[in-house]
Amino acid sequence: MADPAMLRQERNKYFPAQLKDLLDIIESGISGIAEAGSKNINRDEYAKLAALSAQHKIEYYLFNYFQLNPSPVLAGELKQLREKMTGQAVKSLQQLSELLALCKNFNQKGIPYAVIKGPHLARMLYGNASVKVSVDLDIMMVNPGDLAAFHQAFMQADYVCMEQHLMTGTWKQRLFVSAKREVHYFNRKAGCTVDLHVKPLANTVLTAGHYRDFFADIVQEEFEGITIPVLPSEKYFVYLCYHAACHQLSRLAWLLDILNFYRKKKDGMELDKMLATARSLNMERSVYLAFMMLNVLFEVQIPGSIKSSIESSGLLRKLAINCLRAISLERGEDLKLKPRFDRMVYLVRLNKGLASKADVLLSMVMRQRVGVVFRRNK
Repeated sequence: MADPAMLRQERNKYFPAQLKDLLDIIESGISGIAEAGSKNINRDEYAKLAALSAQHKIEYYLFNYFQLNPSPVLAGELKQLREKMTGQAVKSLQQLSELLALCKNFNQKGIPYAVIKGPHLARMLYGNASVKVSVDLDIMMVNPGDLAAFHQAFMQADYVCMEQHLMTGTWKQRLFVSAKREVHYFNRKAGCTVDLHVKPLANTVLTAGHYRDFFADIVQEEFEGITIPVLPSEKYFVYLCYHAACHQLSRLAWLLDILNFYRKKKDGMELDKMLATARSLNMERSVYLAFMMLNVLFEVQIPGSIKSSIESSGLLRKLAINCLRAISLERGEDLKLKPRFDRMVYLVRLNKGLASKADVLLSMVMRQRVGVVFRRNK
């Protein structure tokens, strides 16, 4: 049974004190309660909170809390935080400018694509450039045969391909695309990295055919003076849950994106359609798990139509405990042998059906093979 009270006990068992304090600060930010208990935080406690907020990409919430609750003791630290937030806002605007330039180029060349996450999601959910800063831009390739067209477009825009050796042999491209799902481009002048998603989902070697119509319902949306293609709300939400679940929902920023997307779009988003989309993409467990974690960490009410299914599932309980452990890991701990093994077991459990479970293991083997091939060719 996935009992919420039991899972909160698990949360309290795994989460250190500073992570619990950070959750309180986040809750004060999303609920509009300014004080959050007006905690008296010393320099050592602040250093731990700052490191956690950076790890989880949620520094804005810490910044906003101290804007509302200034601390003379931390004046120097808060000045540095303000400067960092200003830098993040500048970076966010630079990313937005670069995204718009790329989209205009793709539109002019008639290359089908879709925009996901990044500045588009940040503007949609938060409006404020400081709240959410992406590590990179994400562009999804709609047609499998368009890699060469995208590569040429990026080269003309002064990007370099981080996997340039892919372009020297067709068999290498096929191996890379089968094992991974992204080709990485970098523009040094703009300081911008782009992940080109050459297939929409990870770990789909055996099951790729199930997702051939993933882009069939793309919608055109006005964004900052141009038209860009994006996923419809129901599929966008499912994708956010899937992406976060694949990473054990281990970064609080992903959960907050899911929470804010749901709150902003739920009145116009059909729940039945969203769940049908999740089932058709074999992502139902990812959606259920996201709602469980939102309930456990932020007391978000689980929709009544799925509440009983979630709370009666022993498997979802195990997956949620795994996610709580992953959230509690310190930076770098996830690279150790045991957390990596736990994640592999978690992914096998998360995916429904023998073919999807086999895909997880097969993709891991293929990614190792890609690494060997590429190291030999450097």
